[in-house]
Amino acid sequence: MRIFSRIKQEAGDLSRWFKISVIIIFVIYILFWFFTIHINNFQNDTGIKPFLPVMAQDSEGYYNLSESLINGDRFSQNGKTETLRTPGYPLFVAVLKTIGRSYFAVTLVQILMVFLSAFIIRRIGILFVSKKVGEIAAFLFLINPVTLVLSLAILTDTLFLFLFTLSFYLILSLSNERPFYKVFWVSLVFAFAVYTRLGMFAIPVIVTPVLTFNVNFKYKLKFIGTLLVLLAVFVSPWIIRNYVEVGVAGFTSFRSQNLGWAATKFLSSKNNTSQSDEYYKFIERINIESSDYYDIRYSDKIGKEAKRIIFEKPFSYLKYHIVSSLPFLFPSTISFALDTYNSAIHKQSASQEGAIGALSAGKWREFWEGIMKSWWKVLERLCWLAAYALSLFGIWEYRKKVLVWILVFTIGYLMLLAGPASGPRYAFQAFPFMFLLFSLGGVCLYRKLFR
Repeated sequence: MRIFSRIKQEAGDLSRWFKISVIIIFVIYILFWFFTIHINNFQNDTGIKPFLPVMAQDSEGYYNLSESLINGDRFSQNGKTETLRTPGYPLFVAVLKTIGRSYFAVTLVQILMVFLSAFIIRRIGILFVSKKVGEIAAFLFLINPVTLVLSLAILTDTLFLFLFTLSFYLILSLSNERPFYKVFWVSLVFAFAVYTRLGMFAIPVIVTPVLTFNVNFKYKLKFIGTLLVLLAVFVSPWIIRNYVEVGVAGFTSFRSQNLGWAATKFLSSKNNTSQSDEYYKFIERINIESSDYYDIRYSDKIGKEAKRIIFEKPFSYLKYHIVSSLPFLFPSTISFALDTYNSAIHKQSASQEGAIGALSAGKWREFWEGIMKSWWKVLERLCWLAAYALSLFGIWEYRKKVLVWILVFTIGYLMLLAGPASGPRYAFQAFPFMFLLFSLGGVCLYRKLFR
């Protein structure tokens, strides 16, 4: 009964404009959900595969793994033990598909999780500054095309963002309390995030809210230490599984695979060659088959060669890494939605080098032409610039508040972590923090102008 009274209290605290907005946006999401069912029927009639809500590439991998679990097979693809992806999301998909008898049951639940994430963002906003800041940030999150698209596909992003944001909020909400036993529940939620999308890399983001605790430094260290120990305990079963299955005591092959991908992309930019050419040269040098690239047994060889490439020209790579991270701050959300739709109906988009690729290679004219090619992309980037200008104003006004700098750190850390892979999907996990800063700046400016 207590949880229902909390929900009733939360609903009663919502601003009228926010309640109406949420209802309208929810209806729009459901209409798009029915539209994906319509596209699925079209795909079935025309023989286009994969069928929505399964998309090409990553989504197909999660589909294969969830089918493997549903059929009672090992966690594998094409008869090969999977060591790149972790079981959290495929298990989530398998359970919902079994209960709902359709992959559209999964995307329906993902839509609900998007709205739960929005309410968590609102709560962070309340702890941050005010209800108004939280509600504006949640509204921006819900109307973003990337949020809508990712909720309608079999991809990890929606579930990971929910767990990641919830972990951040749970730690933040403990700042004025001393219930040390609650660290267990925070660790458990974050462990689910780790199993969903290799969230180990997000550990610095999760521990930084501890800095807001109104307690002594020794307590903060104790809290962080306990959190890390519990997390190590929670992830150890998968490390043991990999050791038993393939003889390597590691959590996943993602780190080395990502390093190899970044290194070959760097060589492609530096040598003015295609990334596929550099990739095949890369695996030839380390003497492995292309099918072994994602196998954790070859992670050491891949990681060693990738590091050699990076540290051969460390300053050149650092410059490349920072420049190629910029799409994280200026993701083309409309383009992402259109490209996803075209991919679903197998409509080929013209393959063109991105403007950031031209900038990384020092092709200034191509870079300028690339960013000015489409008027709506220019307008979207101007909107992002205006939002960051607002953020800077809000950061300055609240510069003495620790949480402001934690949000700034989180965005910067996630951006550099994404590196050459930066784009709408990787930026998505930082949207809650970006939009909170945008909202803060907007509210501060409004107060300044209409005090």
